[in-house]
Amino acid sequence: MTIFKKILLFIIAIQVMVIIQLIGIKQFHLEDEVRKLSFDFSAKPKAPKAPQLSPEEYELFALLQASINETPKKYSSNYLTLGQGYIQEAITDDVEKGAKSLLGKPYVWGATGPNKFDCSGFTQKVFRQAGIKIPRNSRAQAKVGHYVSYEKLKRGDMVFFATNKKHPKRVTHVGIYLEEGKFIHASSGGKRVMISSLKKSHYYKQKFMLGRRVIEGHQTKRVARILTKSHTI
Repeated sequence: MTIFKKILLFIIAIQVMVIIQLIGIKQFHLEDEVRKLSFDFSAKPKAPKAPQLSPEEYELFALLQASINETPKKYSSNYLTLGQGYIQEAITDDVEKGAKSLLGKPYVWGATGPNKFDCSGFTQKVFRQAGIKIPRNSRAQAKVGHYVSYEKLKRGDMVFFATNKKHPKRVTHVGIYLEEGKFIHASSGGKRVMISSLKKSHYYKQKFMLGRRVIEGHQTKRVARILTKSHTI
């Protein structure tokens, strides 16, 4: 056998081996396996999915974000005290909601509820439901909290009046300030729990004595309810 024939046979043998390998690759789908291992560098990486939070967790994070105090302090196993910003707003909401739920209840001197009230019995009931204890009568209530002038009244403040002609400087009536000059009270004249206006009523504006702010630094039932199952942050 000449050298030329040997070389030709060698080339043919190599070609046969290549064909056999290609058939094997196609048979065992090695192309697919290679394709799976390849990486498309032009593709943009997928953004991680946002964590799934419960409604209570969303409400808690909103609560913390709205608080002035950025580092909450643990109060007990089930309660948390937060910055005054959110606490005051939440308790004020409780006070206003509780007060308005009693609209139309009859006025009866000396009554403290649950279905009839005098002025100080009404305010005591409303603030007690929001977690704040205040004295029974209007004169004693006028001594708690912080003094607030007419110009600086805020929603949730108590407003006091001197309605007795014989004692023009003595507190005899109390209500709860709402907004835009309005306040809610158990009115002896109106014979029921009602909303009146300091701006539109010359009588009440003339009889107004002072405001008192007691919604400061208290924990709220709403915060406790949210954190009942969240002992730590």
